[in-house]
Amino acid sequence: MYTWRSGIIVAATFAAGCVGTVGDDHDRADTGPGGESPTGGAGGKPGSPGGSTECKPGIAPTSQIRRLTNAQYDRTIRDLLGVTTLAASGNVAPSTLLATDQAGSLTDLGWSAYRSVAEMIAAQVMADPALKRNFLKCTPSGDGAACLHDTIIEFGRRAFRRPLTQAEVARFDAIVAKGPQITANGTPEEVAEALLYMFLISPSFIQRAEITEMPDGAGGFALSSHEVASRLSYMLWGTIPDAALNQAADQGQLSTPDQILAQAQRMLEDPRARQMVAAFHRYYLELGPNTRWDSAQRDPKLFPEFDRSLISIMAEETERFFDHVAFTRGGGFQELFLSPTAFVNAATAPLYDLDPADFGSALQEVTLDPVQRPGFLTRAGFLNAYSSYNRTSPILRGVFITKDVLGIDPGTPPPGALETPLPEGADLDTNRKRVDAQTAGAACAACHHNFINPPGFVMEAYDAVGRWQTHEASTGAPIDTVADVRIDGEPVRVASPADLMAKLAASPNAQRQYARKWVSYAYERDGHPLDACTVNDLTARITAGGYTILDLVIDLTQSPSFRTRAVEQE
Repeated sequence: MYTWRSGIIVAATFAAGCVGTVGDDHDRADTGPGGESPTGGAGGKPGSPGGSTECKPGIAPTSQIRRLTNAQYDRTIRDLLGVTTLAASGNVAPSTLLATDQAGSLTDLGWSAYRSVAEMIAAQVMADPALKRNFLKCTPSGDGAACLHDTIIEFGRRAFRRPLTQAEVARFDAIVAKGPQITANGTPEEVAEALLYMFLISPSFIQRAEITEMPDGAGGFALSSHEVASRLSYMLWGTIPDAALNQAADQGQLSTPDQILAQAQRMLEDPRARQMVAAFHRYYLELGPNTRWDSAQRDPKLFPEFDRSLISIMAEETERFFDHVAFTRGGGFQELFLSPTAFVNAATAPLYDLDPADFGSALQEVTLDPVQRPGFLTRAGFLNAYSSYNRTSPILRGVFITKDVLGIDPGTPPPGALETPLPEGADLDTNRKRVDAQTAGAACAACHHNFINPPGFVMEAYDAVGRWQTHEASTGAPIDTVADVRIDGEPVRVASPADLMAKLAASPNAQRQYARKWVSYAYERDGHPLDACTVNDLTARITAGGYTILDLVIDLTQSPSFRTRAVEQE
């Protein structure tokens, strides 16, 4: 679509001259706060704990020109301009039209998408008086040059997350000066629209550049206060700094751990921090679109109480649980596995053996039986997500606990393993026995019988929709939940789900995995060896007890890795 506005924008691009280039994003493995999450694989040989525990002092290399993730882009546009959807494109979120988050150089197609979205946003802002006030803080008079110059300085400061250089101001002023030539009528409104477009396609807006080269005395570079402010805001909020953080940056008050600490503590009181903590726990749980959490199906003959409408309710309950532990309770890692608090409505009450007549459609906080329901792994959301169509899945549940909770890499299934049929037989009267026989082959037994199956067998106390069960529904055979679960390198006898949850809560491996995932997520890089010191420190604090999730988040801002950088070597 080529419109008169497109012509303005092309001309404005030439009038502005070079405002930088959108370069490589080497570090996008994967994005962390506000975007796609880092991958959760543990790495290493089968049965090995994920990530190195060896602490080698140093700063992990980080891209100097990391692009905004799509989620960060949407939040940044929202907080800068008040735009949450594109009226010209069916009211979708702006990032819907951008390329997916990815590493490497920006392709021509990706660059074209940024320009198209910027064009839509600029037109929408200038057409809406309420939105326009978010861009223009003054009313243009005469040729509008004075107001637009002030806008360049004020809006540019917010959009670039730093004050503009004199050269940048001059280039944007050039657009204003050429207004009659690059717009249809040369009105201040038309020029302002071209100006806004130029800001939105500038590399200094699209990228979070960290280019200060002030030696830190240890072989790295100390970030400037403006770069620290950007790291803080995108880690804790997934968006631009607010006025208070900008002021601290402008005054050079983000150079010491104590100064950063004061801002981090303030920022965690903002609702946007809750959104970030929630996003981390979705990553920790692998909860989101196109995951097991939103794809559950059940045999209606075996599980008539299951309905697809329950999926979103169970996911919301899970998220409410993590928010409750982190913010309402001020709890820590251990409470995630031990708390009997749940959020239930009339639709999910039967899954917990509660009377639906006592509930409405809204989720209501309740305290469940701590013997049957300690922690998030005993909630209907997880149990449904990690079950099969017509039965429970000790393998799926066991893999999650082994890999994602304990950080142990169970290895890759051998070819054809997924097609191994579930055996039948008169003596195979429980799902546990059938799965045990299914995985008894030489190619499967080492991983399944030592690592994967045991925690999954403990979780057989819950059926495929998450109800507590003591006997197999199809045969009446008693459910056996006793297993030797490999925790912290050794097999440990576990008698029940509550016993397993207590042991996971106390497990250094599980504590380390939680800390490792936080570091990967917050620092937007996956399991770098030079982050091991930070992971070890956080793990030690979790182990000591009395250490809240929010304490951990704040401490992520206190490590040397947060306020310094090392250039990635070619």
